[in-house]
Amino acid sequence: MGGEGHHQIAMTYATRADLERLWGLEFLSDLLPQDVTLDTALDEALGHAGDEIDAHLSARYALPLERPPAVLTMPAADIAIYRLANRHEALTETLTDRYKAAVDLLKRIADGRAGLGADEPKVAAGEPGSSGDGASFTAPGRLFGRGRE
Repeated sequence: MGGEGHHQIAMTYATRADLERLWGLEFLSDLLPQDVTLDTALDEALGHAGDEIDAHLSARYALPLERPPAVLTMPAADIAIYRLANRHEALTETLTDRYKAAVDLLKRIADGRAGLGADEPKVAAGEPGSSGDGASFTAPGRLFGRGRE
């Protein structure tokens, strides 16, 4: 068994099929030297992207999440591509900018300034409007509405 690899497998937020759909197989192949197997390189990059995303999400959510949030597919793909390009000296300014945007989103999610959209974990029963850190949100009733005199 040795001590190699991760002690826990990160959640997969994007798949090889997502990378192919978003970036194109030709682009992915062009990122890598001839002696590197595309499938292995993509799996490694996606694993690193999952680890990086989990590091940010763990500040706000209990991991693993029930299912990978759809809103994180593109950031995961951008992080994976950045990792591949950086590792194989094919990094461009565009790839760096996309990586920085992905990390910025993750930081905003971790800080509670953004969420996971439709995949946002539900609040514990009996605690409407509360968050995992004890914060609570309330609002006064509506004073005005449409069709009211």
